[in-house]
Amino acid sequence: MSQITIQCRLVASASTRQYLWKLMAEQNTPLINELLEQLGHHPDLENWRQKAKIPADIVKQLCLTLKTDSRLRVNPGTFTV
Repeated sequence: MSQITIQCRLVASASTRQYLWKLMAEQNTPLINELLEQLGHHPDLENWRQKAKIPADIVKQLCLTLKTDSRLRVNPGTFTV
């Protein structure tokens, strides 16, 4: 699995930066962790590793399933597919 680092210049106000940090670090971390956990236990994981690609429809399906999880309902819809 590849890792992507996003860099940006933060020129927004302190309150906007704080809100974005809360979305990224506090609210979306549980979603990402749960996705990684479920993908890591998926029966097709070895096939995906050999192809070096996870099908987007699988990730979308898992996100839709996770939307019903009460811990993850606080995420904005644009962050959870």
